[in-house]
Amino acid sequence: MTQRRELPRLVASTRRLLRLRYDTDEAGTIARITSEVDFRGGTLWALILAIVIASVGLNVNSTAVIIGAMLISPLMGPIMGAGLGLGINDVALLRRSVRNLLIAAVASIVTSAVYFLLSPLAEAQSELLARTRPTIYDVLIALAGGTAGIVATSRRGDSGNLIPGVAIATALMPPLCTAGFGLATGDLGFFFGALYLFLINAIFICLATLGVVRLLRFRRVVDLNPSHAQRIRLLIAAATTFTVLPSVFVAWRVVQESRSEAAARRFIAEEFDFRNRTVVNTKLRFTRDSSTLETTLIGPPLTSDSLEIFAARLSRYGLSRARLSVRQADGGIVPTQQLGQMVRTGILEDLYERNELALADRDARIRALEDEVVRLRSADRPVGEATTELAALFPTLGSLQFGRQTRLRGGDQAVETVPTVVVAWRRLPSSADRERIRRFLTTRLNAESLSVRHISDR
Repeated sequence: MTQRRELPRLVASTRRLLRLRYDTDEAGTIARITSEVDFRGGTLWALILAIVIASVGLNVNSTAVIIGAMLISPLMGPIMGAGLGLGINDVALLRRSVRNLLIAAVASIVTSAVYFLLSPLAEAQSELLARTRPTIYDVLIALAGGTAGIVATSRRGDSGNLIPGVAIATALMPPLCTAGFGLATGDLGFFFGALYLFLINAIFICLATLGVVRLLRFRRVVDLNPSHAQRIRLLIAAATTFTVLPSVFVAWRVVQESRSEAAARRFIAEEFDFRNRTVVNTKLRFTRDSSTLETTLIGPPLTSDSLEIFAARLSRYGLSRARLSVRQADGGIVPTQQLGQMVRTGILEDLYERNELALADRDARIRALEDEVVRLRSADRPVGEATTELAALFPTLGSLQFGRQTRLRGGDQAVETVPTVVVAWRRLPSSADRERIRRFLTTRLNAESLSVRHISDR
């Protein structure tokens, strides 16, 4: 009995907790939205400056800068104004909102196109690429964000803590900047893809505003006749359907591509686990009819039979329509039924050629050094004998060292190597003795030209 009494109380408490009409400010909501519809003067300049900031953020791939631009963007005003106009049957507000939204969109695209025409950075970064393939998930974000925006706006008091978050979540400005990039670079894929994303955001924020306004039972300006109201509902349904269908298809493609990429990574990790080979690169080229899994191997080349076996295992990973292309170190092309034509690995071949040249140069230098060591060792014996003989003739001899000196030859400035003997003395010999020593060493060391230097060993 007690449980039966508590259940209605719990239901009633939950309904009061979730009641959307609680604390609704109808007059304040209409006044706030209406005041933010028009784009003129300071509002238009704020939009242009925000577009410049967002374009810079997209150009340099800075997420923080893009978020900052979205926080100061006034684009939500006319979109919510259009939804409010539909919700309360205010045709004048609807027309004014649509007109100002078009002005804002054209001004944004032109501003961003001018920026990208002047910018020296022409490469499309990831932040730009993310705005060219809208999916059904973007529809859900716009619908949820628009609902949160109108619910926050319809509350009494300050709703400023929610509106900036809605502006960031729905991301109205980046698609317009991306459309400007596509216009500046002549890339129609970028232009129409980004414009479609902006259209999704605008339509579903507008529909969310319309739905909440009707749910809150705002007073309508005029009551439409049933046939007119039915025609408007059909137009809204048709616009919604034609907007959603392409995004559903793109979302399905994105999901399929993500699954295929995950399966390809798992296939490479499990099947290409070799001890003497290394996988250095893997890429899946996804297409609707068939995909190509490209991977590069360093190590002993796989045979055609082995490659056929690996290609047959693709179906185990859900890649039955995929073709396997294996780039191998020898650059050979291995044809198989599933593999098709393989791609030559010019980069690896060039790397191997450079390594071979470096090794050959190193071997040549080692041989030259070995020859020099042999030559010096062969000269050690006569030098030692000459030192002994000179010491017997000249008791003041300290030491004798033999080497080679490199110097410039006169006239043509060519470089020549001259055998050199450095003789250290406890007492330096006379000039006549030095000449006798030079002739002796020239004959004894069998040198055509010999440079002899006498130094004091004191």
